Amino acid sequence: MSRRRVLAISRNLDQLRRIVANLERAGAEVDAVRAPEAVQSEVIPHRYIFYAVEEGDFGTIERALPKLRKKAHTAVVVPRAKLEDLTTFLKDQRVNHVIVGEELDRGVFVTAQKLLTGDIFGIEKYLPEGTPVHYVRLRDFQGRGKAIETVLDFAEQSKMRRQVRNAIGQVCEELLMNALYDAPVDEYGQQIFAEVDPRDRTKSRSPKPVSIRYAATESQFAIAVRDRFGRLAKNTILSYIDKCLHSPNQIDRKTYGAGLGLYLVANAAASYIVNVAYNIATEVVCTFDRGAKAPLRLVGVFIHPGNAEHLREGPTPESAHADIKPLIATGNNNR
Repeated sequence: MSRRRVLAISRNLDQLRRIVANLERAGAEVDAVRAPEAVQSEVIPHRYIFYAVEEGDFGTIERALPKLRKKAHTAVVVPRAKLEDLTTFLKDQRVNHVIVGEELDRGVFVTAQKLLTGDIFGIEKYLPEGTPVHYVRLRDFQGRGKAIETVLDFAEQSKMRRQVRNAIGQVCEELLMNALYDAPVDEYGQQIFAEVDPRDRTKSRSPKPVSIRYAATESQFAIAVRDRFGRLAKNTILSYIDKCLHSPNQIDRKTYGAGLGLYLVANAAASYIVNVAYNIATEVVCTFDRGAKAPLRLVGVFIHPGNAEHLREGPTPESAHADIKPLIATGNNNR
C-alpha cells in the first residue's frame, strides 16, 4: 500500500522535526513547512494536516481555514490550552483533534495511525504494547453498578490514588448511563428512552449490550465504553460542553440531562477520544494520570467514513426539547 502524504506545519523547527518523526513512524509520507503560506497553492492539497500553533496565537488556525480542503482532517498541536480553547478549535468540521503539551509524541503518532489506516476503534492504541485489557459486558442498571465496582476494585488494586479513582468512577457512571439509555435508537432513528422518566429508565434493559474495557499502566489508567448504535455527533459534544462552560446558572442534571455527562467527562479525564461508526458503534476512550489531575490534553473525534454524512449534525441543548421529526427524517438523531 502506498504511503499517504501528510502535511506538518510548525514555526518551531525542533517541534516540526518531532511531528515529522512521529508521522513517519505512523507510516506517512510527510511534507513539512513552517507556515501555511509556504504551500504554493490556493488550497492546501493534503487531506491530513498536523498544525502546531503557538500559545496566544490561536487565531492562526482560523486564518488558515480558507486554505483547507472541505474534507481535510486537521490536528492542532498546542503547548497549553483550556477546555474552552479546545472546544473552540474543534468547532470547524475540518478540525477534529487537539494535542496539548507533553502529549505531542504519542498524540501525533496514534492520531496519524488511526487516520491513515481507518482502524479507529480500540483502547489498545492508547496503551503500551502488551498491556492486559479487561472487559465487562452489561445491559442494565444493575450491570452498570457491578461493572463500576469491578473497575474501581481493579483501580485500587493497581494503586491508583483516591482522587484518580473518584474521577474514574464518575466517568464510568456517565459513559455507561449514556451508552445504556441515551444511545439506543429504534429502526427509525428515534431514541428509545427519550420519553421515559430517567428514574424509570433504570428498570429497563438496553436493546443491545454495552461493553467497558479498562487497563492500568505505570503512568495511567484507561477505560473505553462502547455502545452498538453509533449516533454521537461531534457538534452534540461541543454544544453541551460550551453550554455548561458558559451557563450563568448552576449546572444541574434536570436542565442538561445526558449532556452534562459529556461536560463532566471532559473535566475529569486527561484524554477524551470519541470513535464513531454510524449505526454500528460509538466508543469513548478516556485516560487518567496516576499523579495529580492534569487538564484535558488529548481530544479526538474519529468518524468512520461509511455514512459519515449522517453524523455531521446532531442534537444540541437548543434542539433537545424541540420537535425531533426533522432529525429522524434525516437519520441524524443522536444521543
